[in-house]
Amino acid sequence: MGLLSGSSKLSAPGARGRDLEAYLAGGVLTGGGHIPEGGVQPLIAKLRAVADRRGKTCSQVALNWIICKGAIPIPGACRVGRMEEYLGCLGWRLSEAEVEELEASADALPFEFEGAGLRFSSAKFVGYGTERWYLD
Repeated sequence: MGLLSGSSKLSAPGARGRDLEAYLAGGVLTGGGHIPEGGVQPLIAKLRAVADRRGKTCSQVALNWIICKGAIPIPGACRVGRMEEYLGCLGWRLSEAEVEELEASADALPFEFEGAGLRFSSAKFVGYGTERWYLD
């Protein structure tokens, strides 16, 4: 959530240290490839636009988007203020049009997330692993 909350930033190419760009380019999202120019910025811009219209933060919109897709987000927070922000994703839902808008923006990214070090199964994706829920 750091990129959405502003606590992590993409740095200029060639920056030293293990910043977010180096972490992502190291294969977490791209399976060892590289993130094309622009990276996830178009999706973040779309999240910001929805957040501004709703009077929410990008993190709240992203978490609500996960909920609208039928999964249960479990964000980590080191500070009470950040957890209070995350709780702002509850008590409302994105419209179908907003979900479609975000999905279209994610689908338009020039790279895939699937198989990028994240494990998927027939269960829903949850964080860095999967959970199977049986409701019967």
